[in-house]
Amino acid sequence: MTADIITIGDEILIGQTVDTNSAWMGSYLNSFGISVRQITSISDSRTAIISALENSISGADIIFITGGLGPTKDDITKHVLTSYFKDELIMYQDICDEIEEYFTSNGRDFLEVNKQQAMLPKRAKIVRNDLGTASGMWFESMGKQVFSLPGVPYEMKGLMQKILPQLQEKFDLGEFYHSTIHFQGIGESTLAEGISDIEDGIRAKGIDMAYLPSVGIVKIRLTGSESQKDEIENFLADIKERYPKKYFGKGSQTIQSALADQLIKNKLKIGTIESCTGGALGKRIVSVPGSSAYYEGSIVTYSYDLKEKLVQVDHDELWKHGAVSQKVVEQMAVGGLQQLGVDVCISTSGIAGPDGGTEEKPVGTVWMAVATKDKIVSKRFNFRHNRERNIESSVVYGLSFVRRVLLGYED
Repeated sequence: MTADIITIGDEILIGQTVDTNSAWMGSYLNSFGISVRQITSISDSRTAIISALENSISGADIIFITGGLGPTKDDITKHVLTSYFKDELIMYQDICDEIEEYFTSNGRDFLEVNKQQAMLPKRAKIVRNDLGTASGMWFESMGKQVFSLPGVPYEMKGLMQKILPQLQEKFDLGEFYHSTIHFQGIGESTLAEGISDIEDGIRAKGIDMAYLPSVGIVKIRLTGSESQKDEIENFLADIKERYPKKYFGKGSQTIQSALADQLIKNKLKIGTIESCTGGALGKRIVSVPGSSAYYEGSIVTYSYDLKEKLVQVDHDELWKHGAVSQKVVEQMAVGGLQQLGVDVCISTSGIAGPDGGTEEKPVGTVWMAVATKDKIVSKRFNFRHNRERNIESSVVYGLSFVRRVLLGYED
């Protein structure tokens, strides 16, 4: 079966809100064997909603609409869909009572505008929202399934997790099998060239192969039928064997969770001393649940003065070589090891841009050092992108650098 996703909201179209819902929904739908045909973002207008809906009904089996179910006057989705499917709104008193309880239990006033959220289509199937006040609506027309869901991400996810098992019971959704492996520090073209013979074998079996590059990382995803699961995993094992030192995980693994696994396995505590990354490295580390088990903290030493005061960088070395240098970044890592009382410490110092570069040290030059109780390893990276990309690259390569040092891949 195929599905279309329609996201409603002017805030998406003007870039005020990033549409993360569609990415999550696409992944979740695929896990149930539903192929996403297209994703459309539209404005909060009757004309746009009807046009997008008719386009989707003509080509997809299932349509998911998110957004426009709030209590304010600009939230018109419920009214447009009720009219389109020739339905009528009625008061669902039990849902009204639940909404009132939701507000009063949180010490908030229950207003008339909130009561209106219990006015829902009479003939549609109502999907209760356990995480908010906007119920989901399930319309069926000409064999097509149309779902209207709130745009708040965690509310949408809660309703999707109710709906998909019901769809699975009602329809034969298909049997897709996806598997993904991740590499860091190798370009997409280099990777593709190095495994071209394996790729030929994959495609000859009718298995779909996709390269998914992002900053510093390339993912390879194979998609086939459930019956091809073993073949897919064998092909991925062959690919991994070609670049074992670049491989860091599979599935939902991230570079930060891969590092976490390594730290936990070796019972190590880590700290970060950051200059050009300004705390971004530490933020990425703590994005992993349970990071308090191995992460002690960060010292952001952006200025020369704080590099000297907080992590004991030598004054003469700092002014002789500059902050973006091997000597200084190594002293930062060693100082962090002592000040934070950790087993391993990574330091970063670079020129993120857009200004500050020189011929010797152009924008995108970043020095990093990893210090342990036994050794210190430093490395110069040359990213040369815009500021945002340089910081993101520093974070991804930095996390990988620590992991590689712990694995003995970096000397």
